[in-house]
Amino acid sequence: SSPGSCDFLPPPECPVFEPSWAEFSDPLGYIAKIRPIAEKSGICKIRPPA
Repeated sequence: SSPGSCDFLPPPECPVFEPSWAEFSDPLGYIAKIRPIAEKSGICKIRPPA
């Protein structure tokens, strides 16, 4: 690459959480539980139960 150009570095994968209905019955409680893991990457994805 030439001087001053930036090479794109894709960000690391974010953690994906797939809670059960029991875990997701209290969404704010679930978020509080996973917060320490999600904070390490700065972002996360939560796939709610079907």
